[in-house]
Amino acid sequence: MPKSINIDHKHSRAIVREIGEKLRTTMEPERELPANVRTQINRLRELEEQSPSIRPADERADKPRR
Repeated sequence: MPKSINIDHKHSRAIVREIGEKLRTTMEPERELPANVRTQINRLRELEEQSPSIRPADERADKPRR
């Protein structure tokens, strides 16, 4: 097993957001997702809403979610 890497909360949240954005762009919106994937995506959205943004306000691109 690889050694664990300690990263701070800001970077952790940025990674989670990036993964979520990539998933949203690669998944077909009309296709029904398995229940466990929907649950995980919803959990990521909840966590994203709870965490502060690490990008400056002028770089934020608030996009509507699908």
